[in-house]
Amino acid sequence: MRFKTAASALALMLAACGGGASENAHQEDSHGQAAEHADAGNHGPTLGPADAHAAATPHAAADASAHWDYADQAGWTHVAGLCATGHEQSPINLSSAAPMAETPDLAPRYLTAAGTFVNNGHTLQFTPENANAMLTIGQDAYAFAQFHFHSPAEHTLDRRAYPLELHFVHRNSAGQLAVVGVFIEEGAENPALAALLTALPVASGDQSATHVEIDMNTLLPTDRAYYSYAGSLTTPPCAEGVRWNVLRTPLQASAAQVAALREALGASSRHVQPLGQRTVLLGS
Repeated sequence: MRFKTAASALALMLAACGGGASENAHQEDSHGQAAEHADAGNHGPTLGPADAHAAATPHAAADASAHWDYADQAGWTHVAGLCATGHEQSPINLSSAAPMAETPDLAPRYLTAAGTFVNNGHTLQFTPENANAMLTIGQDAYAFAQFHFHSPAEHTLDRRAYPLELHFVHRNSAGQLAVVGVFIEEGAENPALAALLTALPVASGDQSATHVEIDMNTLLPTDRAYYSYAGSLTTPPCAEGVRWNVLRTPLQASAAQVAALREALGASSRHVQPLGQRTVLLGS
């Protein structure tokens, strides 16, 4: 599978995290397409505006200070034209009938990490103090940068939207991004989420008063079968060249945990985008 190079994609991802929130709902239209979502989610650690404007190509650039929200996703084109003209946009609908293929092993090497848990106005985001976690996909190595949440899930599976989706964001030495997506469904209580919820930053801009320590491995299901495809950032500037790896098996969280996260996040998902000529593979 070919992935475009986007050396500054992480910086762009980071810049897209600012801004307000607005209500909307994740629905299905009459053709089963995911239609409405709204407000609050995005990718990225914290880089300054100068870094954020260092677009890999003019078409990927976006004004980080421009306002955008999930209630008016058609208006994103005024912030970054690629959001409307790109051919490898994310998220997408995934199919359980996707062809099985020999794909590289997905091997997260996560440790217990301490860091900050922040409500940045678009999402709830954990950023570690030390970059000591890695993701390897076959022979390709990516350093862990941060994880964050979306409500409801951005990707759908057979047109089904899970209540939450967790994104682990990674970057390799060339600046290329790999994201691991994890669906979250109601079930057993999750100890790692419990630790995060004790320091839940409710108001935009709030940061947990103390550092949170979390075993990130407990935020991953044991089954590592994953859907692989070439995609993009899911917020302006919608830069392409992102290597998406969405785990097939959802993570479980208690009903109370799901409700608490959804309340804090608001609606924070981009509409499902056309697959186009891309191929989605399912590997283990």
